[in-house]
Amino acid sequence: MSELSAPPWASPLVCFRSRKAAQLCAYFAGKTARAGTAGTIAKLKLIKLLYFAERRFIFEYHHPMLFDEYYSLPHGPICSGALNGIDGIIHGKIWDKYIARNGNIVVAIKSLSRDELDEVSDAELAVVDDIWRDFGHMTPSQLRNYSHENCPEYTETEGRIPISYKQILRAVGEKDADVLASDIEDMIDLDVALSD
Repeated sequence: MSELSAPPWASPLVCFRSRKAAQLCAYFAGKTARAGTAGTIAKLKLIKLLYFAERRFIFEYHHPMLFDEYYSLPHGPICSGALNGIDGIIHGKIWDKYIARNGNIVVAIKSLSRDELDEVSDAELAVVDDIWRDFGHMTPSQLRNYSHENCPEYTETEGRIPISYKQILRAVGEKDADVLASDIEDMIDLDVALSD
């Protein structure tokens, strides 16, 4: 996809942690591996699990893991940069080291050891493991329906509607949502300034 024809949501944010997102996607897919097999996971299930992990991490630690952008889509809320990475739209050289795609199925290239998850902190991994424990048994459709019913920041749409950090923080019951969202935006602005 050329940069001139790409919609704004297809351009990665400067501060988006693409390698970390790719590692987490491979980790989730690897959770389904059996002896001698690669882990596979439905793309819809994966993007819901990743969103739930990001949402919970924001709630527990008051900042994101991925510094992604979030949107309401017809099948529920998503982490936009992560979905673009899964789809091969951005950072292909990074994502191809961790996952392969076969239609709507995502395959872990290999099972990752803790050392190979070098972008992921112990706190982040604990949240991801909690999300797998809570939701890993659910089907993609069940996760879609769950996100529609239990994520107040989600807006029913046939298109693409942005979800802000403030909306996520309010949805999870954070009383200081405005202040915390402003702090996150300040972190992002600093990251952008340092990358120039």
